[in-house]
Amino acid sequence: MLFTSGAAAQQPLNEAERDRVFSEIRAYKHKLIAKELDLDNEQEKLFFPVYDKMDDQLQQIGAETRDLERNVLENVEASDTEVEAAAAAIYSQKQREGKVEAEYYEQFKEILSPRQLLKLKSAERKFTQQLVRQHRRSMRRQQKQ
Repeated sequence: MLFTSGAAAQQPLNEAERDRVFSEIRAYKHKLIAKELDLDNEQEKLFFPVYDKMDDQLQQIGAETRDLERNVLENVEASDTEVEAAAAAIYSQKQREGKVEAEYYEQFKEILSPRQLLKLKSAERKFTQQLVRQHRRSMRRQQKQ
């Protein structure tokens, strides 16, 4: 459902395919979170635009950190200062993400009940676990082919 199978999964996705896959994953994530938090229609309309904005910022932090790490590692002439700056960025990534999440927590409090707020992290973990399970199944199917 979430991953293409067979030979298609082995080939890099073009931008349109990548956008489609990410859109499908995000829709699945919305569905799971809405169910786990028992969101009503009004809450869904208010929550997911804010949540997606946060998620986009978290993804951007991760992408920037990975790009910096890759660029410095691939640059055999990188100075110790550049390597140290890249290492510091990697080790501070969680802090940056935590700051973003804390800012959005304040907005989520206006939409979600305290119990729903508490359940949000659990729902995110459940989504990630299901995504990993699906990926493993997909990889096993590829290996059998």
